Parts: sequence; structure tokens; C-alpha cells
Amino acid sequence: MTKFQGKDQKRRPMSLNRLENIALYYCQRFLVSEAKLEDYLKGRLFREVRDSEKRGELLWEIPGLVKKLSKSGYVNDKEAASAKLRTALKSGYAVGSALRKASQSSMVPLNLVQKELKNALEEALPDIQSFDVESSQNSVAMALSALEQAGRGPFRKGHINQKTERRDIAWLQRRGYHFDEILKVMQLEDTSGA
Repeated sequence: MTKFQGKDQKRRPMSLNRLENIALYYCQRFLVSEAKLEDYLKGRLFREVRDSEKRGELLWEIPGLVKKLSKSGYVNDKEAASAKLRTALKSGYAVGSALRKASQSSMVPLNLVQKELKNALEEALPDIQSFDVESSQNSVAMALSALEQAGRGPFRKGHINQKTERRDIAWLQRRGYHFDEILKVMQLEDTSGA
């Protein structure tokens, strides 16, 4: 049977055992936090179980199932947050934006994600030594690295004009960089006030 067989296809009845198998399969494929797994399982229940009484019974079982998988090591908030944070940093996001993005996508509180920042920076950006989050110099280095990796800004291979510069500036802004940092990496320093 395939998922494209239509509405008449019989679904396997949902049970606690099946829900646990779904959770295990999900945990084997992804690094997940407790909240992310709980959200996923609730979504599956609402899509697959039409009987509200049966759905209600299984909804009560989800927190216990998540805790059980967490104790056995399948679910790990710290690892899920760290993985999302490293991904955001490698994708060129500024530190603040990367923290918020990782917290949101992993469904882990921001304060727990912040605890993973030092290790995530060392793994995601090994070229930047002795990283200081408050340093504008490090933010500029991160923005330059992001532009180089994406082939944008001064690293663009094609013709550079005002339109491509505006696109690259907007790209950096969406990643959370401050305008003064963007001016530096785009080599558009404001000299009118000097």
C-alpha cells in the first residue's frame, strides 16, 4: 500500500504501542528535544485519530512516553539545541539570530540554548579564535565568512551592481547583522560624516 491510494485506504489503528514505535522511528531519524517530540506526536494523533475519546486517552500518554524516551537517551534537549545552533551559525546567522532560531526550531528554552553557544561556535566556526560575543570585530568576521560561503558581496563571481549589493545587504540583515557591520563587510563604509 502507498500513501497515494486515496481516502478509502484503511489506517492502522492507533495504540500506545504504535505511538511508541512512531516516536522511536522519529528519534532515530532526528535529534529531538522533549517538546519537539511531544509536538510531533500530538500532530500525528490529531491527523490520524478521528475518535476524540481515543485521541484524548492517547494524549494523556504522550508526556510519559516522552520522559521514558528521554531517560533512555533517545531524546536530548541539549543535543537538539546544540545541533540547531551549529546549523544556524554555519548558515551565516549572527549570534543573536542563531540563538533565537535554534531555540525556536528545537523548541528548547533560549537560556538552555545559550549554554551551548561556546561549544557550538568552536565547532561551527573554527576559524574565529577566542570568540567574544560582544565584539563587533567577531561579528564582522562572521558576516564575511557567511558572504564567502554563500558567494555573495565581495565574493560574488558575477557582475556586482547596486541591485546585487542591495540583495546582499538585505540577506545579511535577515541573518541579524547590524548595519554598521554590514557596511564594513560590503566595503561600503560611510565616509560622509568623517
